[in-house]
Amino acid sequence: MRLTKELKAWLVQKYGIAVDATDAEFKAKAAEALTNGELTAEKLVELTTGQEEKEVDEFITKFDALTKQIGGVMELLAKNSETPETKEAPKAEEKAVDPTPEAPKRPLSNLEKAVASLGHYPVDEEKTVEIRVKEAVESYDGSRKSAVFPEKTKRGGAHPLAGDPVRYNGESYNTVSERDKAQVGAWLKFHIATSPGIQGSMSADRVWAQLSEHDKSLLAHLAEKGEWYDCTSDTETKTKGYMGKHGTGIKALIDDSTSGGTEAAPIVFDAMVIETPLLYGELFPLVTTVPLARGRRVEGVAVSTVTGSWGGVDETDISYFNTASYVTAFDTTIYRWQGAVRIGLDFLSDTPIDFAETFIRQYGERLLEDLDDAIAIGNGTNQPEGVMNKTGTTSVAFGGTTTLSNYESLRFAVKKAEHKGPVGKTAIFCGNETSYSRAIGIPVSATDTRRVFGTMNGPAYDSFSIMNRPYKINESLANTQVFYGIMARYRMYRRKDMVVRTSTEGAALIRANSMLIAVMARFGGQCERSQPFAKSTTAEA
Repeated sequence: MRLTKELKAWLVQKYGIAVDATDAEFKAKAAEALTNGELTAEKLVELTTGQEEKEVDEFITKFDALTKQIGGVMELLAKNSETPETKEAPKAEEKAVDPTPEAPKRPLSNLEKAVASLGHYPVDEEKTVEIRVKEAVESYDGSRKSAVFPEKTKRGGAHPLAGDPVRYNGESYNTVSERDKAQVGAWLKFHIATSPGIQGSMSADRVWAQLSEHDKSLLAHLAEKGEWYDCTSDTETKTKGYMGKHGTGIKALIDDSTSGGTEAAPIVFDAMVIETPLLYGELFPLVTTVPLARGRRVEGVAVSTVTGSWGGVDETDISYFNTASYVTAFDTTIYRWQGAVRIGLDFLSDTPIDFAETFIRQYGERLLEDLDDAIAIGNGTNQPEGVMNKTGTTSVAFGGTTTLSNYESLRFAVKKAEHKGPVGKTAIFCGNETSYSRAIGIPVSATDTRRVFGTMNGPAYDSFSIMNRPYKINESLANTQVFYGIMARYRMYRRKDMVVRTSTEGAALIRANSMLIAVMARFGGQCERSQPFAKSTTAEA
């Protein structure tokens, strides 16, 4: 008799036998239960059959059923493989006698049967196996990786944040996946080809018919399951599926002959547009970015710090804090950044995808460069106001020289209190490459050519940092202009990311067989206060 845990549990519950009783005691009590009929033979079998035996029996049952099903498929295959000649029985009088005895047939092994069953053979409805064809989108990697800063800047120097994760609006930024790029590529093919005037004003359904099955599958998946927003709307309303005039889905995209897909764009396309500026910015990733849903001007307030006093005694009035100029306006105008290019339709139709990626990358880098320039030296008239033009900022006189004491004066013009908290990590120096080369080349003395910030053979030159602070490069600054600041204290309002618009309408474009491609973005920005920044306009020329 097998003593399983099920049998022991039954005996403990039925007779109150101790859980830690010996096997002999359990067997004696089980024998007693069998004798008096309280434990039947069927119940004993149930209690002594372990989980392993049950799993083996279940596997054998399933395997026998599978073998029978494969055998049925093989019998049907054998019937379907018979030719008309073999199916028609020969007449008795014409039947010839074959003197050679027929060789006995070797039965197929289970492995041979299983392999044979994987083919595409006609079977009856009861034994039909559902076969799903993978969508084109499934052939691409859909994983999105965390974006990190590159090893080099766009000018070839070592990036001071190399390997660190890119943050946008306070959150880590993920790159677009290969699947996203493939879907956007299919959308661009359809979008460009259905624009009015291109390729003889082809209709959307005609363009759809000429697309490859691979592109159709990608576009259908994007239209049905992707997120879209209206490019012309100020509120950037998002929705699941294509925002056509007749509802959502691929049919709406094709039937929307008026816009031809120009009124909507997939969300992934917008992510591809802003990806390049995030990865290669010197200043833009460090500032505080605030997204806006609407408006051309931001009205806010800034407050100074209250004061207190010592020496109070009873029956002496507490002096009031003077609130004059305590609250000041912090108004920011939103400016539009734009660019346009005219390209031949023949060229565009020959290389739509490669050109689109180049176009996005180049304009993305240009937007980055212009945002960095605005943060550093923007005039505040037709672009955001830069650090160098912020009124009230501490000005440090370099006297036309590059010395250690000059940079120390610039560094310590921003008080320690301004560096408190996470914002302190965004404290930087900024100048052009000439200014940096002069700073990193400051000698120990007139007779000692060793460098203050590192040896000539050490890592100092490629670190782009001095005094434990990154040294950011901006070529819009003159040699005489250098600043130090906590960039998180610069506030950038992002009204709208870069939007791409296309048009082939108008007499000039039609006669030239060209397409106008325009891009637009809207940003506003300025320093929150003057105290977190210090500048010099008298550095070495």
